[in-house]
Amino acid sequence: MEPTQRSIPVQKRALEKYELILKVSCELLEERGFAGMSTREISRRAGCNIATVYRYFDGVNDIIKALGEPFLSGVSELFDQMSALLIKGGSLESAVQLFIEVFTQELKQNRWVLYGEAGVMSDPDLIVWDQQLMQRIESKLSGVLAVALPEKSPGDLQVISFRLVRHWKNYMRILIEYGEGEDTNWLAKDTIQTSMALIEAKIV
Repeated sequence: MEPTQRSIPVQKRALEKYELILKVSCELLEERGFAGMSTREISRRAGCNIATVYRYFDGVNDIIKALGEPFLSGVSELFDQMSALLIKGGSLESAVQLFIEVFTQELKQNRWVLYGEAGVMSDPDLIVWDQQLMQRIESKLSGVLAVALPEKSPGDLQVISFRLVRHWKNYMRILIEYGEGEDTNWLAKDTIQTSMALIEAKIV
């Protein structure tokens, strides 16, 4: 299911249960990782029977996809901030720095994203879904880059976006290895520098 096609409950009580299931799933991801998730444990923690979970979701994979929706919205909003900065005359490097700094802070506050990412790469169904998600993010990023690089063709912007999104995904995977209290500022700085190198690299 595409992220924007999901039917979210309208009634207050149903919506609260829907959101509680997602909240519990985030907690479970942080505690046990993707491999430790199950609809039975999610229903137990959410205080509902397993049929309620399946009323809203097809299973664990569908819950991961639902969690990806606000993540996609957050990235899109961050891209809008980058565009606004560029339109005001900010440099592309400052826009990339803004993205990495805010993105890193969000990941630190929501570490379930990191554990969810690890699970995505171990499941064939989620890999396909993730690829679709990445294509949408790349398309949005191409629009941001077009503001700073008007001389680049749409094809070139697409290549650069592809490079950056894959690099930032790898950055996420590396962050999984670090605990909450560990200093990752050096890694963020390195990611910014490498991002700029990828933007400036020759396209063949």
